[in-house]
Amino acid sequence: MPDYQELQKINWGLANKGLPSPTSGDNVYGPLRSSRYGELVTQVLEGSKMYAAAREGSYFVATNPTPLTGIAGIAAADGFDDLEALMFLRNGDSNPYEIVPDFLLLECITAVGTNGTNTNFAVKCDKGATRYSSGGSSITPVNASMASTRTSGIDSLKFGALVTTAATSQARLMWHQRLRSVIKVLGDKYLFSFGQSQGPVSSGIPTEGTLQACIQCQLPPIVLGPGDSMLVHEFASSQTVAAQYQFTFGFVVR
Repeated sequence: MPDYQELQKINWGLANKGLPSPTSGDNVYGPLRSSRYGELVTQVLEGSKMYAAAREGSYFVATNPTPLTGIAGIAAADGFDDLEALMFLRNGDSNPYEIVPDFLLLECITAVGTNGTNTNFAVKCDKGATRYSSGGSSITPVNASMASTRTSGIDSLKFGALVTTAATSQARLMWHQRLRSVIKVLGDKYLFSFGQSQGPVSSGIPTEGTLQACIQCQLPPIVLGPGDSMLVHEFASSQTVAAQYQFTFGFVVR
C-alpha cells in the first residue's frame, strides 16, 4: 500500500519567512517555498508593491546621509560623458544575489546649476571591474525591514560628482531622456521608476519656464548580477556649475 503521508509531501512547500539560500543554478530541483500558513511564495513578474520583498529582508533604501543637505553633481556636465556620472552602483563579485532597481527619486534641493539650457539623464549598465574612480559620497543602504540584519552585498554605491573610467565593450545604454527643455528649477522632483509597464512620458507636464515640475519617467527593468554595475548620468548643454540633489534609491536584492 502507498504511504499517503509521503505522497502528500510531494506537493508540500518548505516554510521559510526569511530569504533562503539560492540553488546552485538553473535547471536544479529544489523545494517549493511557502509561508508558515501554507501559502505558496511565488515571484510576481508584472510588478507590485514591495512589501513582500521588504518582509523577507530583500528590500533596501539609500539616501543622503543628512536630510535637506544636497549633494552636488558634476560641475561641467555639459554633454553625455562615460567618464562622469551622478550615481554609481556595483553589485559585489561574490554576492550570490541579483540587484533589481525599483525607483530613484531626485530633488533639486539647494542649487540647480548654472548656465544649463536643458535637463537630460541617461542610465547605462556595464560588466567587469569597477568603473568608479573618484569623487562623490559613499552611501550605505539600509534594510527596509527593521526585523532583518541582512546587508545588501553591494560592492559600492556612490552619489555626487563622480569620475568614472571608460565604458567596456559590454556596456549597454538602457535609457535616456530630456526631462526639461530649460535649466532645472529649485524644488524640481524627478522620479525614475524601473520596470513599469506604463507609457514612457506623462502628458500635460510643463517642461519649460520657471515653475517647479514633478516629472515621472518609466525606465525598463534592469537586473544586475555579480560584478555588474549601473551608472546614472546627468548632463545639460552649456552647464558650468553643478546642481545639488537630495535623493532616495530603492532596490531589491534577491
